Amino acid sequence: MPRTLNIAVEGCCHGMLDNIYAQLLTRQQQMKKKVDLLIICGDFQAVRNVTDLGCMSCPDKYKQIGGFYRYYSGERSAPVPTIFVGGNHEASNHMRELYYGGWVAPNIYFMGNSGVVRFGGLRIGGISGIFKDFDYAKGFFERPPFRGHARSAMHHVRAFEAFKMLQIRQPLDVIVSHDWPQFIERYGDTSELLRRKPFFAKEVGRGDLGSPVNAMLLERLRPAWWFSAHLHVRFTAQVGTQESIFAEGWKGIPPYGHERPLTSENPGAVEPPAVANEDEIIMSALSDEESDNETEPAPTTSDEPVTFANPSVPSRPTKFLALDKCLPRRDFLEIVEIEVPDDAAVEEPKLEYDPEWLAILRLCNPHIPLDDSPFYPPAQAPVTATEPHLPLFADNILAPLA
Repeated sequence: MPRTLNIAVEGCCHGMLDNIYAQLLTRQQQMKKKVDLLIICGDFQAVRNVTDLGCMSCPDKYKQIGGFYRYYSGERSAPVPTIFVGGNHEASNHMRELYYGGWVAPNIYFMGNSGVVRFGGLRIGGISGIFKDFDYAKGFFERPPFRGHARSAMHHVRAFEAFKMLQIRQPLDVIVSHDWPQFIERYGDTSELLRRKPFFAKEVGRGDLGSPVNAMLLERLRPAWWFSAHLHVRFTAQVGTQESIFAEGWKGIPPYGHERPLTSENPGAVEPPAVANEDEIIMSALSDEESDNETEPAPTTSDEPVTFANPSVPSRPTKFLALDKCLPRRDFLEIVEIEVPDDAAVEEPKLEYDPEWLAILRLCNPHIPLDDSPFYPPAQAPVTATEPHLPLFADNILAPLA
């Protein structure tokens, strides 16, 4: 009989850990069930001190130390295992220190710019940040002290992270992001969404609400669940087994921002053009502090319909859940039950490294771009070489992630 894990999902944290944990423990008592894991979908704000606060990308009037420092110092401890992805309002310097992911405090784990971990038999993937077309194709050009545009650009999803995620071939149970996948509103109650958030009408009408990168990953990886936040509203949707989120044809950015679109015949490796076109990166007017509701329309690159189906991942429905920020009378916390097959279930669930993801990191790391030049994936995609590396990691991960 499959085991059920109780997974708590929270929207935008904004440094309100004390309130989130208090509400979680109340819900746990009401349910009379133990919550196994808390997932926070961004804007975590792991601010340790005033230096971190100075590196946080948000208007000054919203800059507050928050409650995280108490967990960082050991004054308080997280009552349940907690994992989170980054949003667009984070302490830039702290998150960059943990680019590959890591513990920000005892029992609280950051998933990095992108990452995959295991918990109690579940495979959970995550991608941090929001989509901005003018930074997407660039490498990681930001350097301390992270001022001006560099401070906010650190929270913009990069093509290199999409490239790594596209190498995944084993099914994921959950993906966590801050930004919504583009077009996801079409698979839920769009009328109710616009009633609650009428200022989304233009973006919904244009088809550019959310992230085209996350839509691409949803279409290709098809997790059983996708959790998001960012837009400060609860919203549910489901993409069916036979449905494509690009049913009307995808005309946004290609997978890395500047080359031919990805298809099942072209799984992610392309040759760079002989002469780079400087106009391929859309240099929109930049602002040091972007608002939560600001969304840049994606550039149109092709009239050809695009498919992203991954033949290695089983086609299955994806349930989508987005939640609000932690405020009174807001839908910011929800507990979902996820079944784990007998052969994967464990008595005491713990966070563990994922062997496939470690193999992907090992093979992709030599290609990490460290300036603002456009990222070009290698001519031979690493995915063709990950399998021989899996036994190395599977056989040597002898303890939980620590």
